[in-house]
Amino acid sequence: MTTTPARARGTLTGIAVRVLDRRVGALTGAAGRAVSTTHSFLVFALVLTLSYAAFFLTYDIIGLGSLIVAHIFWVAGYVAGILLARLGRQLAAAVIAFAVPAVQMVTATAFVGWEAGMHLYLLTGGRLVYVMLTERQRWWRWATLIVALIAFLLCQVVLPADGAIYAMPDALLQTLFSINALLTAFILFMAAALAHYRVEQARALADLNARRAEFLANTDALTGLATRRPVLDRLAVLASPDGEDFCLAIGDLDRFKALNDEHGHSCGDTVLEHLGARLRTHLRLTDSVGRWGGEEFIFVLPELSLEDAVGTMKRIRAAVSDAPIACDGHTHHVTMSVGLTVGDHSGTAHHALIRADDALYDAKRKGRDQVSTTMPDSPVDAETSGRHRARDGA
Repeated sequence: MTTTPARARGTLTGIAVRVLDRRVGALTGAAGRAVSTTHSFLVFALVLTLSYAAFFLTYDIIGLGSLIVAHIFWVAGYVAGILLARLGRQLAAAVIAFAVPAVQMVTATAFVGWEAGMHLYLLTGGRLVYVMLTERQRWWRWATLIVALIAFLLCQVVLPADGAIYAMPDALLQTLFSINALLTAFILFMAAALAHYRVEQARALADLNARRAEFLANTDALTGLATRRPVLDRLAVLASPDGEDFCLAIGDLDRFKALNDEHGHSCGDTVLEHLGARLRTHLRLTDSVGRWGGEEFIFVLPELSLEDAVGTMKRIRAAVSDAPIACDGHTHHVTMSVGLTVGDHSGTAHHALIRADDALYDAKRKGRDQVSTTMPDSPVDAETSGRHRARDGA
């Protein structure tokens, strides 16, 4: 259902939207918006036609008898259009909304003359086609515009000023012209306001979808943590020559493959989901944590010394192991090994990632469930360097 932004509700644009863009029937999307506007216009045209019929009845029921009878058919047409709109027949309702007024304005102008300004309503067709017909109905738009233009020129040029079927006093004609001009301007404003609102709404929706797509691309669906890309982007900034000091850690769940093999990947996913929420609660707002891949997590800790970073990672390691995770009637005591290093400003985070990975392997080799550190000038043994350790049994 279409909603009006709060900031627009008290404005004239907001009023136009609430009046013209109410949901009608079961249609959604562009067709739903078009049929809502068509329904509102048909109701307005019906009220206006009934008002003119009442005026003509009280003014001269005999002299204007034929015009009054014609109003009965136009009222029936508008009622039919309203019913079609409520049934979701958007195109049929729109055709009626354009065809009946065209015939009505030409007939009324022939009776009372164009000085009454009845034909001014035909000018609204140039705006209404864009809110009552969808983009897929562009040929109907052009056909409607052509018909409205022909009808207007017929009233303004072909029908003579002094050859009306019924002669009204000049003062009354001037009054009718003023009323019709004001109502025409009102319709044009409402249609323009609605068109502007829909453009803004489409732009806002596009922005929202873009932000949503970016969020999904940067967020791991299972854990709710960041994916590799935003973490690498953050590391690239920190590792630049003028970047902030930082520490980098990689954590890996111990013997996670055995858990998946014994209890199934669904249970493993449950563990990862719970850990994702748990890891976020033990970091500062300035810290970052992401899912590095599989059961690995990466931590970026800016403006922390190695000693403080060790304390942070020990708290996180304890948070992982201290609270077992329940899954399908059993619980899992999960531990995590962590490799931690101090970042450098060589312009790339590649070397820091290798050192953190080497430190992680060292933690695994020393018995798991612990934090191991390394410095840029004191790497772990070369035999453990790189990401070549075996994952089986990690």
